[in-house]
Amino acid sequence: MSTLVGALAGAAACVAVAPYLARLTVSVPDRDERRWWRGRPAGRGRVLLTASVAAALGALAGAAAGWSALWPALLALALVCAPLAIIDFEQHRLPNRLMAVAWLLAAALLTLAAAVRHDWAALLRALEGGAAVFAVLYLLAFASPRSFGFGDVKLGGVLGAYLGWAGWGYVYYGIFAGFLFGAVVAIGLLASRRASLKTALAFGPMLVLGALVVLAFDAVPSTLG
Repeated sequence: MSTLVGALAGAAACVAVAPYLARLTVSVPDRDERRWWRGRPAGRGRVLLTASVAAALGALAGAAAGWSALWPALLALALVCAPLAIIDFEQHRLPNRLMAVAWLLAAALLTLAAAVRHDWAALLRALEGGAAVFAVLYLLAFASPRSFGFGDVKLGGVLGAYLGWAGWGYVYYGIFAGFLFGAVVAIGLLASRRASLKTALAFGPMLVLGALVVLAFDAVPSTLG
């Protein structure tokens, strides 16, 4: 019951904020926009797209947290990742402006959850998970900068923190799921001839989806959870 309540509340909260998130998808990518947090007018189609993405991410985040002290932290992740996913899909960028917000919210709200639950071991594991994923993805970006951006590295670090809170098994399977989703999408595009081997694909949304799916569905062997 807690999982269902968390999922419904997460989806509803994200849909409620979707018009503002849609405005951010317009203002955040503009490097000349100093007051990017105010957003810019967004058309109905963009608002509907943002609401759909946000609702899906919010439902997964809420289901992962249940109705618990972790719910605000995972909701914040969904709220930030919804515009990030759309921006990355459109422009193949994960702007530092929103990535900084994601890191700050993760640090503050995971710390709050640890204080409420008196679970400092989980917070330490979250820090370690974030650092481990960041380091591994950084090496991948260094080895293949054309196929893997530094924005993906920073996003992976944030996701690694949330996955690490749940356990080391979640870190491995959550990031692996992101790569798996990315591979499936790439193969589908190649098979339909909508992309070539040289086509750049947005990897950030796949990382987010993989992490949240693994957390929401507890998709980790019981011996590794």
